[in-house]
This record gives sequence, C-alpha cells and structure tokens, in this order.
Amino acid sequence: MVVLPDSGIFWHGNCIASMSAADARSYAKKMSASELLGYYRAHACPLQWRGFLCALGDEFEDALSDAELTLLMSRIGGRFAQAHPLPDVDTLDALQAALNAIWNARNWGYVVFEELPDRVLIRHGASPLASALGGERIWAAGFLEGAYREWFRAAGMLAGLDVRMAAPQSADVADFVLSRVS
Repeated sequence: MVVLPDSGIFWHGNCIASMSAADARSYAKKMSASELLGYYRAHACPLQWRGFLCALGDEFEDALSDAELTLLMSRIGGRFAQAHPLPDVDTLDALQAALNAIWNARNWGYVVFEELPDRVLIRHGASPLASALGGERIWAAGFLEGAYREWFRAAGMLAGLDVRMAAPQSADVADFVLSRVS
C-alpha cells in the first residue's frame, strides 16, 4: 500500500481509495523508502504504453545484441536532443538548468553535473526508461547517452571529448562521463 499523506489517497494493488488525512500521515510514517520508490517506478510510465513498450523492448533484445541496442538507443537520443534544442548557455550550471527544463517539461527526471579536473560526471535520476521498457535493460540508457552527447556537441564540446555510459549504480540513476577519448 502506498499513501499520499496530504491527500488522504492511498493505493493498494490496482485499487485507489481514500482515508482520513490523519490516518494517511500516520501510515506514511511507517512506510519504507523502497515501498515509495516501487510505487513511483510503477507509475513512471503510463499504463496504456507499458505493454507496448515492454513488447518492443523484448523484440529489440531478440533481434539485436546489447551493443547494437545501445547504439540504436544512442542514435534515438541524439535525434531527441536535436528536436529539443538548447538555448544559448555559457556555463555548465546554465547547461544543467536548460536540460532540466527540457526533462521536467516531459516528466523525464532530472540531471546533475559534477565537474572534476579531468571529466564531468553526468547523473540522470528518475528516468522512466526502466518502467517503460520493463525492468533493467542497460542498453536503454543509450538513449540518455546519445541525448547528452548531442547536447554537449551543440553547446560546443571540443573534439576529442565524448559522453560515455558509466557502470550502473542503481535502477533509478543512470551515470555518464564526459571525458577525453583516445
């Protein structure tokens, strides 16, 4: 059961019901973080799309290798970025804000950049990809990799730099690194 404390609305299985706001707040205090995350994951993709997208993901996996799927998703992400151009930005903070405006308008989570001396870490949280495609399909993050690569290019990324997917740390966060490539 998941409770939205201030609304008095709760969800149990496939049923949405209501309870008093005081009861909802009391119940919410007893909930674990994993229960809340499970609820949000389950609702990150509208139900009318989930079956179709899961079947699409299954078909992709039957026809293509993980490397081919990652490349395909990266190309799709690049097209998405081209269709959603950035305003002029001149700092990494401004780029992060512009990208978060794009993601927020589509309910696609958020990005945080961390600038280090030899690289920029890119962490994208709360993407609906896992929910939409049915589980942890590492290749799906290729979409985000391609989008960030294209946006960094549009923002003036120097030749010899690239955005690459990093090892996944969580189902809820996709990590990428912008760094020099050889």
